[in-house]
Amino acid sequence: MTIWDGIAPRLTGCLPLAEARPELPARALLHAGPGYASPANCPVPVRNAAIAAILAEGWAETPDAAAAMLAEGRIPVLPAQDHGVVTPLACVVSPAMPVLRAEAGEAVALSPVNDGPLPGALRFGAAEPAAQAARIAEMQALAAPLDRALSGGIALLPLMAEALGAGDDLHGSVAAMTALLADRLGLGGAAGDYARTPLFALNPVMAAAAAMLSAAAAANPVPMVIAAGGNGVEFGWKTSEDPSRWHRAPALPPVGPRMDGGAAEVLPAIGDSAVIDALGLGGPVLRHAPALAGALAPFHPAERFAPSEAFFAAHPDLPEDILLGLPAAATAAHPGIMLAMLGAGGEGLVGRGLAPWPAEPAAA
Repeated sequence: MTIWDGIAPRLTGCLPLAEARPELPARALLHAGPGYASPANCPVPVRNAAIAAILAEGWAETPDAAAAMLAEGRIPVLPAQDHGVVTPLACVVSPAMPVLRAEAGEAVALSPVNDGPLPGALRFGAAEPAAQAARIAEMQALAAPLDRALSGGIALLPLMAEALGAGDDLHGSVAAMTALLADRLGLGGAAGDYARTPLFALNPVMAAAAAMLSAAAAANPVPMVIAAGGNGVEFGWKTSEDPSRWHRAPALPPVGPRMDGGAAEVLPAIGDSAVIDALGLGGPVLRHAPALAGALAPFHPAERFAPSEAFFAAHPDLPEDILLGLPAAATAAHPGIMLAMLGAGGEGLVGRGLAPWPAEPAAA
């Protein structure tokens, strides 16, 4: 018996965030990682995504007016994981955006429907308010067909296991997982096309990882990491020992190949997709994703791609060489978090790499 026995995440629905989390303020945005000290600490890519979300919600008529609302604190920007939501990179989640629901036993986690390719994707943090607001409308149109397709639930672990065998790490590479999930959803028309866009399956995997961590922690007497993410300034994580507390450290940028020739300053680690790596997928299983590992190999020592013993135990439905669940005391041994690189000034996607799990500063 291991802590993973009986923990089998299912994708079970899709609703607007306001319906899935009615306790949230009527006007609020959810961001990745721990909270910011003040609106001024919000990095440019997150601010760009927030401006687009404010415009899409109809709370402001111009980007300048939306930016003023953020700067003055009139629109709260809250940590998504404090509310059972995980969001990728710089993407913020607003009340009208649809969120996918993953369940593992009694644990539930939500993640926004993937915001699609460039141009118009919020998660890359470029300043494209018109295209991004239009993309949010596309996402909203998916809520009803996705919810119908998920009425009986979709078991995710069999798809995840098959995708790992096909060369996905389930974070930086989800091509096989996206195709498998799209087949399982069986959507037609525009919704079916959208479900096959690159990285569509990343968000369901994020929600599944978050739900699995919560479910395992409930049965595990040893403190373990149950949440993790970067906000572009700090990297934070929570443990089952004190689920309300964020452990914080200065976020470190991903290290890997660049797409922009090195022109932009790289934003430090950002995104709640780190829950995938905290579970033990993504960066810790790059040996299962040879194409991705090959691109990263020139930037990291070979041992970074070897099996890690930092995690608790294998899951009976996944390859036996993959251990899942990070002890709270073992974060320093984590092999690295697979992340996209964003330009700190809002340049958008500039590369990809592995970000180290930073050490929490010693108490004064």
